[in-house]
Amino acid sequence: MHDIEILELEEDELIKALSEYLKEKGVSNDVLNHTFTVLDSALRIANRMKLSDEQRKLIIAGAMLHDVGRSLSHGMDHAVLGAEILRKDGFDDRIIKIVERHIGAGLTAKEAKKFGLPERDYIPETLEEKLVALADNLVAGDRILRKEEYIRHIKQKFRDEKEVLDRHLALLNEFEEFVD
Repeated sequence: MHDIEILELEEDELIKALSEYLKEKGVSNDVLNHTFTVLDSALRIANRMKLSDEQRKLIIAGAMLHDVGRSLSHGMDHAVLGAEILRKDGFDDRIIKIVERHIGAGLTAKEAKKFGLPERDYIPETLEEKLVALADNLVAGDRILRKEEYIRHIKQKFRDEKEVLDRHLALLNEFEEFVD
């Protein structure tokens, strides 16, 4: 599946094609349900922003594919594995980076090493990378968290990891006016 072709699809056709791709890759129904909730979360934010068609399609593709690596692992390595799957299948590098950098608010090289990942930064850089990472963070199970609920959650989860908490809050802050 080549991105030049898929990014030319209409949004609803893109979602359908990527849904079929995920099923072919063996992604479970639970992960598919989560994926569609993350897509909903991402589009809620994207719809409030003035984005180009290409940006919207990159966000849709990134949200749909962010957990493709869960077909192989449910560990922290699922993002790296997902990027490898997409690279092998000829996807656009912009989508590969969305998948590779979506964990939390990104990981530093030091944090990546601690989790047994290749030692490099996995911090989202582009608007699309950041938006998909945040959209994923805002999802608990199959439910989209409200901003205040998310803030309470991350303050509790990362109370002993100030750098990680600050990164999450900074990511939220970039999109705050577009999040409920």
